[in-house]
Amino acid sequence: MAKILLIDDEQMMHVLFGDVATGLGHDFEAAGSLAEGWVKAGAGGHDVIFLDVLLPDGNGIEELARFKGLPSMPEIIVITGHGELSGAASVLQQGGWEYLTKPLTVDKIEQSVRDVVTYREHRSVASVVSARLPGIIGSSPQLIQCLSKIDEAARMDVTAMIFGETGTGKELFARAVHENSGRAGKDFVTLDCASLSPTLIGSQLFGHVRGAFTGADRSREGVISQAHGGTLFMDEVGELPLDMQASFLRVLETGRYRPVGGQKESESDFRLVVATNKDLEEMARLGLFRKDLLYRLRGVSVTLPPLCERMEDLEPLTRYFIEKACVEHDGCHKTVSDEFWTTLRAYQWPGNVRELKHAVNRALAAAQDGPVIYSRHLPTRIRINAAQQNIGESGGVAHSGVGPFHGEIFPTLKVYRDKAEREYVEMLLARTARNISKAAELAGVSRGYLYELLKKHGVKR
Repeated sequence: MAKILLIDDEQMMHVLFGDVATGLGHDFEAAGSLAEGWVKAGAGGHDVIFLDVLLPDGNGIEELARFKGLPSMPEIIVITGHGELSGAASVLQQGGWEYLTKPLTVDKIEQSVRDVVTYREHRSVASVVSARLPGIIGSSPQLIQCLSKIDEAARMDVTAMIFGETGTGKELFARAVHENSGRAGKDFVTLDCASLSPTLIGSQLFGHVRGAFTGADRSREGVISQAHGGTLFMDEVGELPLDMQASFLRVLETGRYRPVGGQKESESDFRLVVATNKDLEEMARLGLFRKDLLYRLRGVSVTLPPLCERMEDLEPLTRYFIEKACVEHDGCHKTVSDEFWTTLRAYQWPGNVRELKHAVNRALAAAQDGPVIYSRHLPTRIRINAAQQNIGESGGVAHSGVGPFHGEIFPTLKVYRDKAEREYVEMLLARTARNISKAAELAGVSRGYLYELLKKHGVKR
């Protein structure tokens, strides 16, 4: 028996879903708004949440990740009376189970409930916690969603593809896939495709025999051989040279390879995990990446969020880096000032977790033997950027049209663009009497995208 929650402002939907859910033997609750939904979801234990998009107090899709991050990690099925391609993509990218368009039939609701409940019965929620490794810190919905996908990847011996900006920790999450899989006792072998030598790439991948080329005074294993029985992690796989992709694809298909200069083929049974910050789809379209290799790499995909999208993890990450550094330096003890936290939160962290780690280590070094870490101990670029961000948010950067700025610090392009974008959205709502449909039509964007802009700039509907 599952526990099901419907969040929808139509009373008839409450009756329809209630009849179906209870008829199948499940517990059922209904809420007419996001606020009421949060109250009932907060009581905990729901397996499935049916979530409407347009609700009296907000957009359901914008709250999907938060509902997904509840302790019971419920499956979220979004329902809407106005289906959009962009909405469907957003739901699935955020880990939603399904995107249903009204009107809904009893048969469709029954099928959806049966499918998702059956899936839940065969899925161990507790196993997600095991996907963590030291260094994977935080409890944001975005991180929990990633850990769920990592757990899914670990349980299946297929290729895992990890997407993410530089510094988001792709290798750490790749190692989590390995350590939680059946290959955990074997080697985890890494290869940075961006640093491959054009003349030695074949040797680095497949190995070589003695005398294969000038300087090959002894035989050497390649990473494919080293990963036998374990996991091969290829970072920045988009940098793998085009002429080598066909040879590597054959290895994936057959499990066999020939060392450079060798006469006999060898075998290697390895699990492949790849990572990239590039758009491989676009590269394939432009002929820069083989389509057949891309199709072969598509197993389980995990997208790591940038740090700026999971800022609730900023403090636990920072404390982890401080404690780790202090342990490595004779058990020092540091406290953190309030303005240090203010500066960290005002910065956008384009370098993500890696940049945060380096900034914390820099602050500890600058603080020396002092007991307190202040913002002045942070790198200057972070303090300047944070100051500019604060000026932009407070409206301290005055301007008229595209004329000169009179603020003390000339704004960054991002600050200026964000300020102009917010002004445009406010004027758009004023022009359309805050009618979202008319505003989206006038702006030439979807309502989903307009809702994202409203949320981004804190503009009230």
